[in-house]
Amino acid sequence: MHQIHDKMTTLKERLSKWKESRSVPQKAGDVIFWLLLVLLIIPGPRKAIVTTVNRVALHLKNPGISRPDKQVQLKDQDYNWILQDDQGNPVNMERFMGKVVFLNFWATWCPPCVAELPEIEKAYEKHGDKVSFMLVTSQEPEVVQTFLEQRGYELPVYYQGTPAPEVFESRSIPTTFIISRDGKIVTKKSGAVNWDSRATDKIFNELIR
Repeated sequence: MHQIHDKMTTLKERLSKWKESRSVPQKAGDVIFWLLLVLLIIPGPRKAIVTTVNRVALHLKNPGISRPDKQVQLKDQDYNWILQDDQGNPVNMERFMGKVVFLNFWATWCPPCVAELPEIEKAYEKHGDKVSFMLVTSQEPEVVQTFLEQRGYELPVYYQGTPAPEVFESRSIPTTFIISRDGKIVTKKSGAVNWDSRATDKIFNELIR
């Protein structure tokens, strides 16, 4: 009993110090943080919360073109990559040589991927006539098509028939590459990014001149 009483006393002292040392906004932030932490432990709302957080965070992340010395020049064999379209037809990436390409690796189970899809669709609506969008996934087509239909997305999705060339390998998704007409990776971004932004428009406008 004494141990329980001592622990309760210590807890009250810490709570009192917290109240005294934190301002009202700081207290509110602390409460929200711990509430989110608890909710993330619960399986049900976890994905929805993470997606929402990523949607807020992505508006803080804008893309840009890498410095020339950081850009990666693709080789011909890097384009020799077999994919499948949504009809199951084989598509060789060689088809996109000489074009500006937006290449995004994603999955329906990935909250950051889902978070940035609305922005990708808006970018596709604005630039899809001049930029080749490729949303690549290794999931089953039936799963992906159901996901897209439920959310009303009309995006060009491709399925991996063979492993991606080494130059496109990444340890995380989403990862996005923007490729210039002369075959250079001018932008590489991992994580959710605001693709419907002035920064994105600037990248595409520079590349499609």
